[in-house]
Amino acid sequence: MSVTSTRNDVVGDVIDWLTSQPTPDLDAESRALAAKLAALATPGVTSAQFHRCIELFYSRALQLSGEVRRELRTEKLPLETDRLQSVRLLADSLFRVAVGFVRVLSDARQGAIRSQRRLNETASARALRILTEHFLVINLAGTEPAPEMWATAYQLYLLSRMEADPSLPPGSPAETALFAYKRLLALPTVAPRSLSPAELDWAAEYLTRISGQAHVQAEKPQSLEGGWYWIDPDEGAEPQACSRREPPSRNGLLFFSTQPLARRAAEALARHEGGRGGPELEPSELYPGVQPVSLLQRLRQRWSAPAKREQPRRRQEYEVDVCVGLQAIWEVLRGRRDPAEVMSHWKVQNESPGGIAILHVSGLTGGIMAGSVLCLRASPGEAWSLCLVRWMRTDKPGHVELGLQIVSKGAIPVQVGFRGNDRQNPMVDALVLPVLPALRKHQAVLAPSGTYTSRRFLLISDVDRLYVAQGRLLSLDMQTSSVELFQFEIDPYPI
Repeated sequence: MSVTSTRNDVVGDVIDWLTSQPTPDLDAESRALAAKLAALATPGVTSAQFHRCIELFYSRALQLSGEVRRELRTEKLPLETDRLQSVRLLADSLFRVAVGFVRVLSDARQGAIRSQRRLNETASARALRILTEHFLVINLAGTEPAPEMWATAYQLYLLSRMEADPSLPPGSPAETALFAYKRLLALPTVAPRSLSPAELDWAAEYLTRISGQAHVQAEKPQSLEGGWYWIDPDEGAEPQACSRREPPSRNGLLFFSTQPLARRAAEALARHEGGRGGPELEPSELYPGVQPVSLLQRLRQRWSAPAKREQPRRRQEYEVDVCVGLQAIWEVLRGRRDPAEVMSHWKVQNESPGGIAILHVSGLTGGIMAGSVLCLRASPGEAWSLCLVRWMRTDKPGHVELGLQIVSKGAIPVQVGFRGNDRQNPMVDALVLPVLPALRKHQAVLAPSGTYTSRRFLLISDVDRLYVAQGRLLSLDMQTSSVELFQFEIDPYPI
């Protein structure tokens, strides 16, 4: 068989697969996608054939990524080994498709393929969209994107600007690559590791509607206050918040502002509070556990004023016992469950006055996600420290790192039930947290997300003796997809 015949057989086989119906088995589809991309790298495949195939790969990969993202919304981290490998395989394939468009543009510049009108713009836009999918899929799995991703994204942005016509109005087809680049730049600003998978996917879809409002410029702004980020093409890193790290004093940087995103979020919240928001900020079964109003409030704060690192971290190395999940913690504190049944063992890596970073050593790891709660202690004689999971990273099977915010030293297991619509809602297990002068002036309740429905609630404790009181909510301090924390006082005039 001739080389030409072999080459044609390879391309024909790839095109046959690309034009066939996808299999509903997403893991099998991911393996097939990777295999066909590898086949396309066979020596002798012409530039024209490669261009035709990469366009088809774009559509197939985009559809597969969307379906995998929908599945990952409901999965707990860390993923099972086989599942993690499948997701990483898909993420690698998405990156290869994006790099394929870079090759197409290079071939067009060298005359290897016929240059089409607006090729730089359309190919760059598609590649940037695929890079966005790569970033999302890999972050939903709790791991890191390809090291070359940000450098590739900047290269595509520059290629798209080669044809940009400033006389065209905003929103024209010439701006599609710029919009895709803005959306990709905006994703790290939501702090993906601090969100549950469903929250991250909701934020990504919300950015699809508003990313065009973000601002990108090559000139250093006069003031770096607020939501300004900088990108160093030579460094190849994700956007850096100016409030956390000063940009270097040299040319060639790109600056990105999220202030317009904060304004759009504020407008959406104001419409919702005024009863004019429609379904945009209503909870949806498509995004389990997501409280859109609470989430958008957090995003607005991050976009208007990125967090600064104010407390130094100290390197540490000692082991702690960890109990994961509000219900498990409640049962342990209530004495209904032996801590040994639910404990896992972790190693503290560093700590600051308000937080800890820990690494998994042995035991259970299931059920953890950003925004969930756990408690830890260094020895059986110590009081439990109650912590909120601020970020989570799992670069490989069995490797789990957590960033924790300490919210309390000790807690009291109780039950709470809110009054609403002239009826008593079901009692739920919750924890009462003591006053902490640095954090809160009043006692607080940590309860499952969605517990709070009105200003007054019934509180029952029977740890030492039966205690029944009516509480009055003072402030809702925090709400994640897993838990909510609110300060309260005992109502002196119960209803």
